[in-house]
Amino acid sequence: MAVGMSVEVSGPLFKEGGRIVGKVTEGFVQRMVEVGEQRLDIVLRPRDTKPGVYLTAQQGGKSTGNYRRNVSGTVQGVRGRIDDGGVIYGPWLEFGGGRFKGYSAFRKTKQWLDKQVDTEARDYMKNYIRRLGG
Repeated sequence: MAVGMSVEVSGPLFKEGGRIVGKVTEGFVQRMVEVGEQRLDIVLRPRDTKPGVYLTAQQGGKSTGNYRRNVSGTVQGVRGRIDDGGVIYGPWLEFGGGRFKGYSAFRKTKQWLDKQVDTEARDYMKNYIRRLGG
């Protein structure tokens, strides 16, 4: 499972100030990956109202947190990615099988992130401009 993100920039501003804009863009992608990781950490935690979420009977109702620990993000340039490290049962948890619908944690997190981008971008730019003395 993975949540991917890429940003394309073009135009004279990006040619002239490419280094600065690139740094800002990479920083923002890093920020969004971190926000996504935090959201997935919350979404993938078992809830008291749903005992047994992500658990087997052998685990006695206590999450080992193995799946959640394997979720991590990477940033390369202006591309960010969050995935589950290839955990073999990840697709089953995400999409389900048989009568189990799956939790759709990555899909729901992507939808949530899409709604957060504008607010996060405004906050990120405000902080960046403040650091530049603006």
